[in-house]
Amino acid sequence: MTHKLLLITQDNSLAKDILALNENHSVKANIIRVRRLDNKGCLSEFSWTTKRKNKLIPTNEIFDIKKVVSIIPEKELNKVSTLPGEQSLVYISTGGNIRLLEKIATGGEGSIYKTMNPNFVAKVYKKDNNTCRTYKKIQLMISKNLECQGICFPKEIIYNKNKEFVGYLMPTARGKELQKSIFIKPLFIKNFPNWRKRDTVELCVTILNKIKYLHDRNIIMGDINPSNILVVSPTEIYFVDTDSYQIEDYPCPVGTINYTAPEIQRKHFATFLRTIGHENFAVATLLFMIMLPGKPPYSQQGGEDPVSNIINMDFSYAFKQNSNKRTPDGPWRYIWSHLTYDLKEAFYNTFREDGDKSAENKRLTVDEWLYIFEYYLNLLDSGKLGNQDKMSEELFPTRHKKNPNIQYVSCMLCKNEIDEKQCRNGICRSCLALGETYYCRECRKEIFYSNNDRYVKKSKKYEICVDCFSYGKQVHSNINCIECGAYFEITNNEWDYFSKKGLDVPKRCPNCREARKNSTYNYSINSSTSSNQNSNPPIRDLLQNKGSFCFITTAVCEYYGKPDDCEELTILRNYRDNWLSQQVDGKLIIAEYYNVAPLLVSLLYNSSKYEYYCKLLWNIYIIPCIELIKNNKLEECKNLYKTMVQFLDNQLT
Repeated sequence: MTHKLLLITQDNSLAKDILALNENHSVKANIIRVRRLDNKGCLSEFSWTTKRKNKLIPTNEIFDIKKVVSIIPEKELNKVSTLPGEQSLVYISTGGNIRLLEKIATGGEGSIYKTMNPNFVAKVYKKDNNTCRTYKKIQLMISKNLECQGICFPKEIIYNKNKEFVGYLMPTARGKELQKSIFIKPLFIKNFPNWRKRDTVELCVTILNKIKYLHDRNIIMGDINPSNILVVSPTEIYFVDTDSYQIEDYPCPVGTINYTAPEIQRKHFATFLRTIGHENFAVATLLFMIMLPGKPPYSQQGGEDPVSNIINMDFSYAFKQNSNKRTPDGPWRYIWSHLTYDLKEAFYNTFREDGDKSAENKRLTVDEWLYIFEYYLNLLDSGKLGNQDKMSEELFPTRHKKNPNIQYVSCMLCKNEIDEKQCRNGICRSCLALGETYYCRECRKEIFYSNNDRYVKKSKKYEICVDCFSYGKQVHSNINCIECGAYFEITNNEWDYFSKKGLDVPKRCPNCREARKNSTYNYSINSSTSSNQNSNPPIRDLLQNKGSFCFITTAVCEYYGKPDDCEELTILRNYRDNWLSQQVDGKLIIAEYYNVAPLLVSLLYNSSKYEYYCKLLWNIYIIPCIELIKNNKLEECKNLYKTMVQFLDNQLT
């Protein structure tokens, strides 16, 4: 037996309360151990149970905590007769001078210059931003003589030649802005092509350690702005623009919406002092936007404006069974699913209105975030996370974290592992929605041919769009037959064909044209079957099989390599036997068709445009006939099929 008393729970608060009992004298003899179940169902320690040893901080480095804003007026300006520029000498508060070199940046408050000392740069305030409050604040910051690699704190005050305050010296920084590298995927991949999930987790640990240094000295950053954090590597970063930090009774006068706690949204930052609770919200937001690169925690589908979403604490990412069903589309759901349970729990309880850590005085501290991220880093380094799902080690996973109860397959197109139930014919939904775009042969309008059409429906690529197909079937004109006097229709397709070929439009109706040809049909058929028995096997086979209703369709199906029992022929034969033959004019239509079709097929096989006619018949007539039958539009199918025979008759005879 390993433990006399062991509590197994997933509740962080209960675990902390029970462990606190171990400090009572009455339970010293029987220590209570607390463990949780990890994702594999094994007992493990809580990440925060490893005690952190805090270094003793010298008292002369710690700023006082104030409750009221400084009485020095916010807008009162210092007298500045002249501002130094490139190649100017500036004078240092501790004695001596230093020359400014080229200007490297300009912002709202002032400009940054390189100096003769490569380890330091100078910030020179604009006259309108050179206030008495700023001067006093910089003096206070420098008085503590703080030294922390990566935090570019003011080191020396600088004056112009008239001994007037103009700015300060600070350590030189380097690296890429967090906002313009990590937070934008293409730039992230470009600037840090070899990074994986471990690197972003380690970056969070590095940033948290820097913020801890500040918090331990009662410094509140206030404006946690990703543009003011420069990244070189997961372990080398730089905090710049530190003169805006809240020090004692000097507030941080600026802020950005995403990093502002709900309770201080829409307030003027220069008029009050932020609390550590306000800061902890900003820290949580920064961590979230690093782990889900650039995505604010309150971004969602169909939400309100960002400020309202933050005030309402309307967090959309799911935890356990809790979700508002508005999680943003794209990779964010996948990234979220691969985060550790502890981290998702912490984010959810911080950002959700009813979360255990959502109130100002209950938000997780930097130390608590450090425990969570160091544990995360340990899971990655030990391989435990990768053993559950290798994709959890990637920055941008392409699916949800694997569920051991689900069967996964590899999509045949994108090769990503997908829930088998989310695939059709071995292809994921995302790939099925993709496809190719081409142009209508007639009107040049775009036609989209999806992978679902290609691989699931297995439909052909139509050369013309739906509008042109519909237009082609419409009646162009009605013509009076010169023999019987009856009117017959000429479609747009037929009219266009005759016009392009320079041919006259038929003057006789289909019935009269058939009557004129009847006297020659028997001779044509006999000559085609007896003059050379082996010259045209398809015709001989068709004549031997009177069960086809469809000499023409059979010939076209042969062009496409379809067997005699293919779906199309089977549907048409059933249509003939079970419906058409039962109609008043059905048997007559079938008989007339048997008379004319063999000759048309013979002419079709011998036509120089054989391939062209097969494709046209297939797309314009045969496939639409099949669809009409499937939709129980049987009379329309009869008319369209008769139109096809008439059309082919006009073209070939």
